[in-house]
Amino acid sequence: MDKHIDDHTNAIKERTRGHRFVQKLSSPLGKIYSTNLNPLYNLGGIAILLFVIACISGIYVFIFYNINPRHAWDSVEAMSANIFNGWMRTIHRYSSDLLVVFILLHLVHTLITSKFKRLVSWISGVISFLIVIIIGVTGFILVWDQKAKLTGYLTARLFSTLPIFDPSIAGAFLMNDLDTVGGFFKVALFGHIAFSLVTVIIIWIHVLRISKPKIFPPKKLMIYCVIALGTVSILFPVKSDPPAQSSNLPTETTFDWYYYFGYYLMKLFSVNQNWMIMIGSGLLLCIIPYIIKRKNREPVFIDLDKCDACNLCSYDCPYEAIDMLTTDGKRKAILSPDKCVGCGICIGSCDEHAISHPLFPVVHLAPREKADVTLYSCSYFPDPELPDNLDIVHYRVPCIGSVMPGDVQQMLEHNSRKVALLSCEDCYYRLGKTWAISRFLRKRAPLFSKKYNASKLKLFTLTQYSKEKLLDFIHQNVEEDKQPGQMAVADREKTRPFLAVLLLTAFFALTIPLSSTVVRFFNPAEKTLFVNFKYISTPQEYEQNKSVAKHMQSTTPVVKKRSPVVLKVFSAQSDGLIFEKEFTPRGVRQDIAMFIYAQLELKEDFVNIQLQETAFPEKLYILNNVQLKKGDGTFVVFKDNNLVLADAK
Repeated sequence: MDKHIDDHTNAIKERTRGHRFVQKLSSPLGKIYSTNLNPLYNLGGIAILLFVIACISGIYVFIFYNINPRHAWDSVEAMSANIFNGWMRTIHRYSSDLLVVFILLHLVHTLITSKFKRLVSWISGVISFLIVIIIGVTGFILVWDQKAKLTGYLTARLFSTLPIFDPSIAGAFLMNDLDTVGGFFKVALFGHIAFSLVTVIIIWIHVLRISKPKIFPPKKLMIYCVIALGTVSILFPVKSDPPAQSSNLPTETTFDWYYYFGYYLMKLFSVNQNWMIMIGSGLLLCIIPYIIKRKNREPVFIDLDKCDACNLCSYDCPYEAIDMLTTDGKRKAILSPDKCVGCGICIGSCDEHAISHPLFPVVHLAPREKADVTLYSCSYFPDPELPDNLDIVHYRVPCIGSVMPGDVQQMLEHNSRKVALLSCEDCYYRLGKTWAISRFLRKRAPLFSKKYNASKLKLFTLTQYSKEKLLDFIHQNVEEDKQPGQMAVADREKTRPFLAVLLLTAFFALTIPLSSTVVRFFNPAEKTLFVNFKYISTPQEYEQNKSVAKHMQSTTPVVKKRSPVVLKVFSAQSDGLIFEKEFTPRGVRQDIAMFIYAQLELKEDFVNIQLQETAFPEKLYILNNVQLKKGDGTFVVFKDNNLVLADAK
């Protein structure tokens, strides 16, 4: 038995423990779904299916939606009151939540199995995840319930550190100031739709350099997912929070962790720290391919003198690394080394033996006394345990798809009584196992010849192989006739539809609690003071117009600089200073209106508030004996040239 495994192959084996771990973890599901329909082997396809379902259901829901924030909540409630419309709304919500779940599972699967070489595919996947989060957040705002108010408030606070963003919008959300937030509301709707279209483009980029990508899961698995999602949506209909107008502070709101996990950090860290966390985690995700380097094998070698331009290698390559081009007046298979991952699937496509791999020497088959069995094992297959006292020849190949049917034919004729192929359950290179089975079942060129009895062949997947099963295969009697026979495949092939749907339904249902947990950002037992308004201070300097031409001179003085203001909050009982902050006018020259915003959790029952311009002390505004109330907050605004309490709700 040939036990020679080169050092490079050993290194590859060490780096693919994750790939084998995922297969062993996924195999129990294969007993219910079969290998082909196993959800853990179709995570990316299921994610795209859920995205499509969310888009279709979203278009339907939009028909009954009122874009006016004053009526948005009522339209959503009316929608939910109708059985079918409410069901579609629930499907839209749960498919969106599950989309995040399956994107994350797909990302973790890719990391564990080290399938992240292509930088464009990886980064586009990360970007698609971030865009999906944006789509979800804007969708929650459109309901305009208490959760939407909280979302708008937290988003405004997050962007308040940017100089171009008005920090007072945070208070406008809390006070339900629709004149201020109405425009933002329409922007949210536009973003919800526009980013959904952008996601389609990102998905296209994600699979751009993959040949024959599986955009969707197999048809039966799609049906199982749709039935499970529809069932869960009937059993657990979505409910809105109270309308945004019901109170100023959303003290009791549900929290969808799939989209709001980043917002929870605002409960733990400052706004600037949250920006650092977001930017840092985003960059870290993008540079993972550089941190955890996945080393591919050397590219294959194509002997152009032997190439007969059959085009099979180009068609079979999973990564579009081979193109049929004209060179020296002849059409030949030309390799793009930067695309080649060294899978060797093209080797199995070439009857002319024009393609080889430098790390896997070509097997020269000289006639000899026939061995009991010859094993071809994928380099990602662990060292197989073999039965004793038998003549077994073992060859390592880069991928089971690199085994040439012509070589196996020669093997059966001159070298071995039987041949076993040891394959991944889910091919590391996506198509190797599929192409190998199709070739030996005579469904795909190059075909295994009908002159040879294919029942002398058997393919074992990783989780189905054992030395006992191999021994049974060796001892099976095969008539030495000229009947073509058929290769046996030891794999999970039986599907149990009822259990498959039931298991998916249970999994989908288990994700629901995380979409409606109650999280408090405002404590109803605390007294919170909000000072929130736009203020235009007195001009401090004017621009000197030096233009000689009279028609170029302004009829009114041009303000060059305005006075800063100081906001102070005092205890009404002790007259002690509680809070003080200076606000400067916006703009490079400090000549534009400023936004006054302060949020304070206080213990006092009554406070005095003072606003004063620093350059003009006589410009002093005072509001005394402001009673702080628990739960709903106390809002102070600037109206009719005075500090006043905002109207409740």
